[in-house]
Amino acid sequence: MARLSTLRLSLGTLGDAGAEALLGGQPLTHLAELDLHHHYLSEPMTGRLREALEPSGVRVDLDDRQRADAEGHGRYVSAGE
Repeated sequence: MARLSTLRLSLGTLGDAGAEALLGGQPLTHLAELDLHHHYLSEPMTGRLREALEPSGVRVDLDDRQRADAEGHGRYVSAGE
């Protein structure tokens, strides 16, 4: 992980539980970019990601928020086979 400069987890079904795992795992503050566009993150979680990473100079792409239903169903990847 320490050798990565860019981490792209975009175009998938990333939700708050996945983002919590990212924040709780190995530090990501060495990254130049974390690309999470097309995600299912809540407003509070996008704020937590920005607060944790942007002060260290990490560019965090959180564009294209998607919406799932109240139970979390209806998550789709941007492109599939």
